Amino acid sequence: MKESRTIGILGGGQLAKMLCDSGKKMGHKTLILDPNPDSCGQLSSFNHIVAQYDDKKELKKLAEATDVITYEFENVPNEIIDYLKENNGNVPQGKRPLYLSQHRIREKEAVNKIGVKTAKFQKIENFEDLEKGIKEMGFPCILKTCSGGYDGKGQWKITEEEDLKQVDIKFGIEYILEKMVYFDKEVSCLVVRGINGDIVSFPVGENIHKNGILNKTIVPARVTKEISKKIEELSKNIIEGLDIYGPLGIEYFIKGDEIFFNEMAPRPHNSAHYTMDACNYSQFDIHLMGILGEKLPEIKLLKSVVMLNIMGEDRGKVEKLKQEDNSKVHIYGKTEWKKDRKMGHINYCGENIEELIVKANSF
Repeated sequence: MKESRTIGILGGGQLAKMLCDSGKKMGHKTLILDPNPDSCGQLSSFNHIVAQYDDKKELKKLAEATDVITYEFENVPNEIIDYLKENNGNVPQGKRPLYLSQHRIREKEAVNKIGVKTAKFQKIENFEDLEKGIKEMGFPCILKTCSGGYDGKGQWKITEEEDLKQVDIKFGIEYILEKMVYFDKEVSCLVVRGINGDIVSFPVGENIHKNGILNKTIVPARVTKEISKKIEELSKNIIEGLDIYGPLGIEYFIKGDEIFFNEMAPRPHNSAHYTMDACNYSQFDIHLMGILGEKLPEIKLLKSVVMLNIMGEDRGKVEKLKQEDNSKVHIYGKTEWKKDRKMGHINYCGENIEELIVKANSF
């Protein structure tokens, strides 16, 4: 029997909750640190420290009480990793994954350096930069904040001169202007590099968005086997080339035979929630095994699957929902059901991917 360990998690949202569930299944204890006393992660954690992420007293407690520490979201202040390490906290992922993924220009420059293709981009600090950038790049473009924004927030699509009127550039904030790629598919791949050097990737998922938020992920992605294989290999090259340990969820655009890197997150990824019911190991299992230094097993897709996000506005549908043999419903336990807030997900599993898509669309 494997030795029981105590795993610290910075952040207490749904990803922490599912990490805690995996930890419990594997015989480990989990301790989350999150400023929200009602965070859904505490529903599954062994213990919960309610504190701000820069609370040094509580961070020291976390370091002393745990064997290993990880993070469940990429906006954890990266400087606290240094403090944890100074206090004998074991954070095998370190702060580099956070440092890169917290800033879109740093992220794209880093992958460009290792030969990975991205859309053209420019740094924007004021409206003059924006006008100059559009003149050089041409329409259509997308303007994003370099840090922060998620689920479509902090983004402006610019397809013509008129669209510039809606853009609100604030002094002191950095932005990135990207040439828009009219892609055929958006896909993602979750890859994990263990601290022992093992690297495994999960099958490629095809992502469908609604109002800028992930709506569903279809696995296997409806792309050629060659493209899928290239993406899995590229994802392994990125995590190794950037010297990142732990999990890395990477999003790509596919246009014909071209693959463009879009963005990455050094944590479990929404698009890989399908792994909980359709693979031999979930992304949460492998995340924990990776940071604990265990040998990482080969990942197998056991059945086709469509993962559908349940949003705050879906509460009425959820109350009427009957769990069927081929569907697994996961509700996160958040206290407030709000529009555009992710409250859970459903994994529709089976053999016929098109039938599963129809079922998900009828939710």
